[in-house]
Amino acid sequence: MRIVGFDPFKDRASRTVRNTLSEMLRACLGRREVFSGVPAAWRQLYPQPPYAAYIRDRVDRYRAATSEALSADDSPVARAAILWRHGLYFEAHEVLEPHWQAASGEEREGLQGLIQAAGVYVHQEAGQEEASVRLARKAVDRLRRYGDAIGGCQTMGIETLVEELEEVMVSSRGGRHASR
Repeated sequence: MRIVGFDPFKDRASRTVRNTLSEMLRACLGRREVFSGVPAAWRQLYPQPPYAAYIRDRVDRYRAATSEALSADDSPVARAAILWRHGLYFEAHEVLEPHWQAASGEEREGLQGLIQAAGVYVHQEAGQEEASVRLARKAVDRLRRYGDAIGGCQTMGIETLVEELEEVMVSSRGGRHASR
């Protein structure tokens, strides 16, 4: 979901809001709890649009995603797949990154492809079509070559993801591909 005026690539406050919320989500996932929201005092720091709209949107999606995660496999790939289904691409990237850093060989390459794929949709949300297409090319290449090496790759639906990324590459409009 693109919220007009919310741009973590160009606006420091947007970046702070996005990153702080993502950290709250990761902590909640680590505790295996349903996301309860952000402290009122923190919300008061960003009461104006577009920040308030972004916070409301993320809190709703975080609640749904963490509720789903309670009954799912605890692996980073399974968590990322849940976040992906809720259109939480930046957050999926954040969940995958530590796993990627600890991985090696073909699994590491495959995870990098997933992280790049998440970046495609993050760039699309920001209206950065050229960047999303460039990243889609890289992600498709890696996922074709190494996607099967990712532990739990079935939960991400790599083949479908590659097809969606190919659509991004041929369409200058790209579009948002949230669900699988």
